[in-house]
Amino acid sequence: MTIARRDFLKVVGGASFAGSLTGVALPAISAGASVPDFGFSDDSVPMNAANLCPVPLNVSAAEARYARELDLDLSPATRSRIEALKEDARTRIAALLGASADELAIVRNTSEANNVIVQGMPLEAGDEIVLWDQNHPSNSVAWDVRAARSGCTVRRFSVPIETGSIQEVVDLFLDSVSDRTKVLSFTHISNITGFRTPVAEICAAIRRKKDDIHIHVDGAQTWGAVAFDLGKVDCDSFSGSAHKWFMGPREVGLLFVRERHIGRIWPIVVSVPWGADANAAPKGARKFDALGQRDDASIASLGDAAALHEALTPAGVERQSSEVAARLRVGLLDLGLPFVSSVNPQFTSSVIILKAARDNAGRLVTDVLKDSGIITAAVGGFRMSPHIYNNADHVDRVIAAAGRSRALFG
Repeated sequence: MTIARRDFLKVVGGASFAGSLTGVALPAISAGASVPDFGFSDDSVPMNAANLCPVPLNVSAAEARYARELDLDLSPATRSRIEALKEDARTRIAALLGASADELAIVRNTSEANNVIVQGMPLEAGDEIVLWDQNHPSNSVAWDVRAARSGCTVRRFSVPIETGSIQEVVDLFLDSVSDRTKVLSFTHISNITGFRTPVAEICAAIRRKKDDIHIHVDGAQTWGAVAFDLGKVDCDSFSGSAHKWFMGPREVGLLFVRERHIGRIWPIVVSVPWGADANAAPKGARKFDALGQRDDASIASLGDAAALHEALTPAGVERQSSEVAARLRVGLLDLGLPFVSSVNPQFTSSVIILKAARDNAGRLVTDVLKDSGIITAAVGGFRMSPHIYNNADHVDRVIAAAGRSRALFG
């Protein structure tokens, strides 16, 4: 047993264990009796939640029903009834995130939400923007484009995967900001390494050092994956996509902007339901989702996805997803495969990435699908991101397939 595996098992060691295809003891996964039904087949199992989740059958059926109702009757009464479900979804999601409904905008995805902050922040020449170097392009390159227009400066910093403690990570964030820093923007959970930053501790420390920095957190790998309480994380804005871990409709996302900042951030699109003049903005963060005609049926079904998370509870979803990821991580460690992702339990997530050259990573995705029927991704190496719809059999199959393809790793 390696030191890394032993340290990881200190956390999962309280769970019961079961045998696997690797012949070693793996953490068991609790029976997910309340997990909803999905439509994928056993030879095409998604394990790529970091990119795209399947939609539960009841949510996709609700979306189809709303679309059918609109197609049959586009009268003002029907349209108003379907459109009103957007506010129901907003209220439900706000409650799940510990926010006010007036602080949430329902946009199209994380990229759009990030760009509202990027393009809408009141920045001037000489202002400094500090970025974690593992940010998504919509939270990285977008800032470079903004800086070129406004004369701002962009500075990036790194967090080594082998970092050993939360305080070390916090110190790296603190050291990255200066007196000129106006924005600190970082990803909570990296899609390219799976590293999970200690977001609450980071935000608290930054506030103590310099409380006028706008802190934006990209939650693309957070919303729907972990229990995240915006009442306990002192960030100024937060973004997410429904099509990832939230298992919701596609082309729907969210942007949270804390109430005290809504007035100073400019919207990037001004359209319906904005009023007849510049002073007639929709209430609160709704000004950021005044994007004109939308897919009302898709947005309406966001409320059905929220109801699912209410029933499962965010803590329950995180627990189930983490158990699946723990079983996968231990099995891969036992195979001795090289990790990109940290195996320090303080920084692990349900995004697990192994080292593989670009060409080999693409081949691994193809070979593992043929061998095991599991859909993975070639991002940052060979990436697996299991969620609550994955079970012990799915995990064991991908572990065994990875073992048979071990020559392609490294």
